[in-house]
Amino acid sequence: MAISKFKLIAAAGVLTALSMLMWRSSQTVQKLEAAQALVVEQQIQSNQLVEVNQSMQSTITRLEQASHQERLAAEHNERQRQQWQQRALKAQRQIDKDIAHEKCADLPIPNASQWLYYTKPTSGDSIQN
Repeated sequence: MAISKFKLIAAAGVLTALSMLMWRSSQTVQKLEAAQALVVEQQIQSNQLVEVNQSMQSTITRLEQASHQERLAAEHNERQRQQWQQRALKAQRQIDKDIAHEKCADLPIPNASQWLYYTKPTSGDSIQN
């Protein structure tokens, strides 16, 4: 009877140990599943951040290209403005030279600023070239 009681206690101990192991195993599995879910969530978030980063990089590249084009256009406009000013100054000097011998050369022309403007050549005259 002592041996069967001992066997019973041993069997109960083994069952208790097995149930504890099963309980710990299930908790470990739950922790692993939670960790896997967290890893998947972080991978999704990482992928989204990569996509946003790529989108921002393409936007930056596009804006840099637009800025470069605008700078080139501004430089072109500045060169044209300078050329126009040089032509206007040359035309003014030529006019002053042409009318220097006239009696009215020192008199200002009334309202000249409203109509004295060369936009395109009307002849082969050097004033407008």
